[in-house]
Amino acid sequence: MRKLQPPAPLSQSAQPAVVPPNSRDERVEKGYRRLVEIAAQDDAERERGIKLLKVITGDPQLRYIALTFDDGPHGPRSNQLLDLLKHLQVPSTFFLVGKQIALYPGIVQRMVIEGHEVGNHTYHHYRLPRIPLEEVAGELNTTRDLVQTIIGTRIRLFRPPGGEYNAAIQRVVEQNGYATILWTDDPADFAAGRTPKQIEGFVKRDITPGGIILLHDGVQATMKALPDIVSDFRLRGYIFVTVSELIQRGGGLLNVRNLRVRSRTVAH
Repeated sequence: MRKLQPPAPLSQSAQPAVVPPNSRDERVEKGYRRLVEIAAQDDAERERGIKLLKVITGDPQLRYIALTFDDGPHGPRSNQLLDLLKHLQVPSTFFLVGKQIALYPGIVQRMVIEGHEVGNHTYHHYRLPRIPLEEVAGELNTTRDLVQTIIGTRIRLFRPPGGEYNAAIQRVVEQNGYATILWTDDPADFAAGRTPKQIEGFVKRDITPGGIILLHDGVQATMKALPDIVSDFRLRGYIFVTVSELIQRGGGLLNVRNLRVRSRTVAH
């Protein structure tokens, strides 16, 4: 792997204004769409003949799974997670938020050096249907350019905050060269009071071959649950891969097929 150079700082004009973390902004919300909603939207799109470059699951005949972590990087907590993944020897995919990347570029470098892949999770973590359509490309590409400055390569994977998108947004996403990555398994690990045992239980209960597991960077309960999750799945014959490898091993981009979904005790 080529040696990564320290990133050049962004100019002031290149940086979108950051929403203060404690401000009330309906464009930025906690909580992700339920799996049943994602599956229903995918079914409706296919029935209407709308073909989108979207991945919800890998090949259900192959025992590969992908861990994904959203919303980072988060400084020391991200480094702690990377230490754990290195110890467990689990490659993962991180969907990064641009304003966090600007704070911790060295962590992004470390992710790539240690064999993980990084994807785009917008700059501000806005729910895209709640902003003007003409701003969507800027949210994507400011983050893309920032990552390219740091690691020297262009990112192609995108995850919409909250899993929220529509056909118009998806056209912008695809026109700018991204594949949208959703998920099959969501233990709502950031929910208040969620324990490591609950996270572990939800993931173990719902996992299927080709699964994409939605987790979050910097969540202590998730880090405590990971060793048992990884050990259990390996005993069952699963192999952990990045999202890109999951797609490649499945023979290309795959949409939902008979996705098994379950509701959560806590809405996510």
